[in-house]
Amino acid sequence: MSVFRLNTVLEDEGISPGDVSLILHTTTIPRLRRLLPHLAGERPELFEAYNSVHSAQATATLLNRPFAATFVRIENGNLLFVGLGKVSAVELPKAEIYSDPRFEELEFVFGATDTSPGKHIQAGGSQFRFSMLPLEAMQQFRGRLQIAAPAGRAYVRVASNLDAEIVALSAENMLISPAPHWHEFIVSGQMMRSLPANWAARLKEWRGVYLIVDERDGARYVGSAYGGENLLGRWREHVAGERGVTRELAKRDPLTFRFSILQLLAPDAEPDEVIKLEHSWMDRLHTREFGLNA
Repeated sequence: MSVFRLNTVLEDEGISPGDVSLILHTTTIPRLRRLLPHLAGERPELFEAYNSVHSAQATATLLNRPFAATFVRIENGNLLFVGLGKVSAVELPKAEIYSDPRFEELEFVFGATDTSPGKHIQAGGSQFRFSMLPLEAMQQFRGRLQIAAPAGRAYVRVASNLDAEIVALSAENMLISPAPHWHEFIVSGQMMRSLPANWAARLKEWRGVYLIVDERDGARYVGSAYGGENLLGRWREHVAGERGVTRELAKRDPLTFRFSILQLLAPDAEPDEVIKLEHSWMDRLHTREFGLNA
């Protein structure tokens, strides 16, 4: 059986594998790992910031090669091709690099504690900031080409040394993170302001009873959604302003809320049925006596 190699594709594009660093984003931060494909596909300005700073070992590899190919881990464990770029770098004070507001959004919305601005600014000193000027080469493989994740901890490799096998080439762009099953649909208030488009579309289809937990103290609120945009519309209403929208939630910052679904209902469920189930969940979770339901 023929084995297809990434290096062969690079050579077909007229690029020597020895001139290419492979940036293999395999973060162990659960929320960030799940959403990196979304950032690469739908929030390129944030992904560009995340991809601009690297560890000392990775920096040394990147500085020594003119090109870099970037990959992100996807749910099947493989690494998905994001793009090939020409590398440029400039050494700057960390305080200047991490004052970019994109790093704050990366940390608080997507969980990117590895690029936390506070931690790096406090450390002081300087660091290289990279930019990857996109090349036309291999654009047809963006979001489609997958390689197997290699063993070892180093996340920046040299293409000629790794000689990665291409394990899949999908027909469609996979830089769109699939919406989780409703049982696992748990999102923060910050993330509700930057929700992947296909996640938003799924929430818009669903009526149901939901739970809000304030991450500061664990206080709970049960609500229901059955309007024109169903759960999507109701959850977005909760985070639209600087304070919550009910009497008790109005005392709180919605960016500390965590949303989840208690019970999913049919898209045509009658409002009376939804409200009845909402009150049942309030009773079972005691959110009138000990929570935030008035």
